[in-house]
Amino acid sequence: MPKFNKDSILGTFVVIISFCLVCSVLVSSAVVALGPFQKAAVINDRQKSILKVSGLEIEGSVGDTYSKYIEANLLDLDTGLFVEDKKAEADGYNFASLAKQAATAVAIPADQDYAHIRARTKYMPVYFSKNAEGEVTRIILPFYGQGLWSTMFGYIGLNKDGNTIESVGFYSHGETPGLGAEIDNPRWQALWVGKKLNNAEGQYGFAITKNADKTGDGKDFEIDSLSGATLTSVGVNNAVKYWMDNAYKPFLDKIRNGGDK
Repeated sequence: MPKFNKDSILGTFVVIISFCLVCSVLVSSAVVALGPFQKAAVINDRQKSILKVSGLEIEGSVGDTYSKYIEANLLDLDTGLFVEDKKAEADGYNFASLAKQAATAVAIPADQDYAHIRARTKYMPVYFSKNAEGEVTRIILPFYGQGLWSTMFGYIGLNKDGNTIESVGFYSHGETPGLGAEIDNPRWQALWVGKKLNNAEGQYGFAITKNADKTGDGKDFEIDSLSGATLTSVGVNNAVKYWMDNAYKPFLDKIRNGGDK
């Protein structure tokens, strides 16, 4: 039997292919082995983001605090009602991924697509933050929309009146550091606190704008846009408008009229 010559053309290909096969096996094994840890990390990050917007301090572990004070429900956006037989799916419902799949995506009419996301899911998770007595303290709603460079994902925390903003936070975006990425700045997020979504007549009024009204009719609804990040600010404003004045409107109207929680 002739001796294998690794320096020949055939030998070189055999060595390369063998090396690639070994690497593939190692990478595949690593993905399988690390899968549960990656899934746990995603869950932990989501729960931390929701707890932060809820205003709750973490007691012990993130998971324990979340389980104790946060209730997740799955909302039918068209009816504004919770889907009780799907409640178990609410925690971890991957709306961003499902909105890209034909079977679960609902097309958004162009004249309503302020957030520039084209489609959404029929259902969205809604979270209730509760105190030690089990009373609802905040309603936490996921929202997202297109910024300058990225799709921005966040949570908005509303008072149980369904109209007053208590908090806001973003957990994923790719906006420019020092400019659009200032949506993460606590000082800017603090401007949202106490602002209203709708006026007394039920008309949507919240706005992120240049030279926000500080003393007139708009003082309860307007906040200043980010300096040097006009397009990101417009993107956030449009995302909030779409979700709060369109997608979640049937649900929020029920809350404001005394229904549900």
